[in-house]
Amino acid sequence: MSAPTNGWPYATVLVDGEITVDEDGENQTCECGNDSQTENWCHATSDGRLSWMTDGSSDPSEFAVCPVCGRVYPNAALFAAQGNTAAAIARYDTLDPAFIKDLTQYNHDAYGDPL
Repeated sequence: MSAPTNGWPYATVLVDGEITVDEDGENQTCECGNDSQTENWCHATSDGRLSWMTDGSSDPSEFAVCPVCGRVYPNAALFAAQGNTAAAIARYDTLDPAFIKDLTQYNHDAYGDPL
């Protein structure tokens, strides 16, 4: 477990855990149990800010964020982890008002959820 990190757009908490990527790369399961086919994942830009993209991201400098627990995984590590695991590099505080606001906007943009 490592200490909260600085430089992220949202408050962070202690980070631990990893993601498991299946053999074909189609499903990823977070340490918290969320998988990409159940709760999906949030895209984050290269600065770590949540941002909806209709086609997802294939940019290795960007991130996938588990919307359930806030763990942040670099795309580059996910691409390399096919059939293996990758460590979370940060964990957003899911109670942070800025995170909640941007997640609400993300869900609105992605799924039409009310604001």
